[in-house]
Amino acid sequence: MKYANQFRFVLAMIACSAPIVFGQTLATGSTGNKEEIVASGKKLTYEGAGKTFDIVGHGDDITITGQCQTLNVFGHDNRITVDAVGTIQVSGHNNLITYHQGLNGEKPKIQSMGPGNQVMAAQ
Repeated sequence: MKYANQFRFVLAMIACSAPIVFGQTLATGSTGNKEEIVASGKKLTYEGAGKTFDIVGHGDDITITGQCQTLNVFGHDNRITVDAVGTIQVSGHNNLITYHQGLNGEKPKIQSMGPGNQVMAAQ
């Protein structure tokens, strides 16, 4: 499991480097209950609809309304706001993840890897 997370982190860092070389980027895809977003320097809004969100990029400002089962963020300098979430995983640096509440009245499970990442409840 540890190696799978490291592989995902390396893969995300490679993906995040591409927009630096090739300019701003946006690619989204939805498969079943998962929304995949690869973006750079974008301001986006999505409906949570109980989905899992994988976000790869840098300098994004993303809002997820409603409920989100899992939020995975890979990259740097992202600002993500989510209404309700069960699990938050963030890899990279200087990401700010703000949630309004956890699912089912519980605090979300949080895992953060990298310097300067902040995951906090909205004030």
